[in-house]
Amino acid sequence: MGVGEEVRRSRPSGKLEASPVRWSFLLVPVLVLAGVVAVVVLHRPAAAPPPASAPLGVTGGSSDAGLSDDEVFAASMARLAEAKRRAEEEAAVPADAGGKVVDVAPDGGAPRIVVDLAPDAGVMAGARRDLERVAALLLDDNLAGAVEQVYALYRARSPAAAPALELVTVGAQTRARAGALAKVEPLLPRLQELPTSESTVRSAVARVLATVSLASAKAGQPERSRQQARAALALDDAIPEAYLALGEYQFQDNDLSGAIDTWERGLRVTPGDAALERRLERGRAESQRLGGLERVASEHFVVAFDGRADLPAARASLDIMEAAHRGVGALFQLYPDGPIPVVLYPDRSYQQEGHVSWSAGIYDGKIRLPSAGADLSSLRFRGTLFHEYAHALFQRATDGKGGPAWLNEGFAEVAKLQADPGPAVRCTPDVHLYPLSALEGSFGRIADHRSAHLAYLEGRHAVERVIEHHGQAGVRALLAELSKGAPFPAAFERALGEEYATFAATFDAEARR
Repeated sequence: MGVGEEVRRSRPSGKLEASPVRWSFLLVPVLVLAGVVAVVVLHRPAAAPPPASAPLGVTGGSSDAGLSDDEVFAASMARLAEAKRRAEEEAAVPADAGGKVVDVAPDGGAPRIVVDLAPDAGVMAGARRDLERVAALLLDDNLAGAVEQVYALYRARSPAAAPALELVTVGAQTRARAGALAKVEPLLPRLQELPTSESTVRSAVARVLATVSLASAKAGQPERSRQQARAALALDDAIPEAYLALGEYQFQDNDLSGAIDTWERGLRVTPGDAALERRLERGRAESQRLGGLERVASEHFVVAFDGRADLPAARASLDIMEAAHRGVGALFQLYPDGPIPVVLYPDRSYQQEGHVSWSAGIYDGKIRLPSAGADLSSLRFRGTLFHEYAHALFQRATDGKGGPAWLNEGFAEVAKLQADPGPAVRCTPDVHLYPLSALEGSFGRIADHRSAHLAYLEGRHAVERVIEHHGQAGVRALLAELSKGAPFPAAFERALGEEYATFAATFDAEARR
């Protein structure tokens, strides 16, 4: 956000030997091996309450009691690591001819798995080894290797193929929800080569596609998200995350009625899904506030506006936004996917939407600003749109993971200078009102206009220092490191080769010289 202009919301590693112990990893709903009976019983201590599932970002969590997929996968990984440790410390105990009960439980009262193996264990032992191999690859974070193992198991018609695919599915979903799209997306074509004529395969691949599509939407990759969601629904039309993502694409395209229809259709197919219900509720609320707005679009933007009054402002906004796409893109060599939505608020005070009084715009996934009184030819109006466009660019360049507010707002202020240069300002004590560390949280908490103005100026100065020392390529490298999910100090050091604490201390000292 800009002062008087905008506000923004902002292993264990190593090879595992085949061992009955590692069978504990496999928390798989169904394991049918021809001629072999395996019964898995999950015991929980009476004193331990069942873990509650928690929301995951945009998708939300299920209101049902019990373990979520993520919790099952995390617990499985912990048990496999413990099993590996014990196997390295103790000699393996072979199963006798009459069957063997292998009882594996980490110390401390964690959930216990008891596996009862049948004596005719020829097929069982082979399947166990295959599954342990997949599990070990997942534990070593080798998702690509695990996918290849699953592919080989299906080609060999192994009875371990389906449960191995389930392990990989949960592993891929866990990584996608954590934002590790770079690890999962390249594997989607290989997963789609599996025999999707089988319903279990269709369902598993669809779940991965849908989870990735939602993560892509959160990372500001709408077109990729739309394609992945459609591919998921083509395989299985009962995947809630695919409806969430497809509706989000329509929402970002300012097609509120289309988004609401998609989320309602998803709830008809998967009734009671909590994440869909929440997203539909928010969509309906926005529709009540802004329903009936018309839309105009350019190559990279779509503007929703009051067709009775704001057509000139909508057309002018599109022209300015395209100029921002070219100018700011050339400055930082960053060109995000579209569409980027813009909303011009009609016939109402902008503050009625709950924004702080000193702001004249906001980016919260959409660029929002009031159209009333806008001077379409003024540098200030152009600067406002350049600033807000830069927030959209920042969000997409970091795959939605963001960074400290001073970096985000400073990046936007540097972009704004492309349209509205303004007067030069020196670093002085009255200008550097805050230590840089105090500007890492949202600027929305700043109450008055003057303090907000100085916070934005200081953020701009800090980004200018990065550019002075490392160029625009340094800023681009920093955003790329942030997109990997690294903590900011680590991302800063990896991208720029200096410690963040040292940079901040040097910057803060400028005003005292």
